[in-house]
Amino acid sequence: MSPEYALPGPEMPVIDESRLMAEFGGDREILAELRDLFLDHAPPLFESIRQAIADREIDVIARDGHSLKGACATYGAPRLAMICKVVELAAKAGDWATIDQHQDQFVQEYEKVFEAIGNLSVT
Repeated sequence: MSPEYALPGPEMPVIDESRLMAEFGGDREILAELRDLFLDHAPPLFESIRQAIADREIDVIARDGHSLKGACATYGAPRLAMICKVVELAAKAGDWATIDQHQDQFVQEYEKVFEAIGNLSVT
């Protein structure tokens, strides 16, 4: 696997709540607003990527992979952001083998992020 396809290690948090709290000065109201934005925007992107993988629409995978990567990085979901980066770069390179290889990990990490978001203390 080439360096640009580096995947997250197990030590990386699903949600980096401490980074988010530091970045937003401990303001839980902002964190709650950010969470709500993520919950509004991430699911359609995720579903679009899954469908594009099934339909073999590489341009959609690259575009929406990039968008979801940015949303994950902003919200503090570094593991999913890294997996989205792998999928995005593989799509831009036309590398279906890498996309297919990481599809299950993409889905599993997405589910972990949504579970972790539900456990965040934002109030």
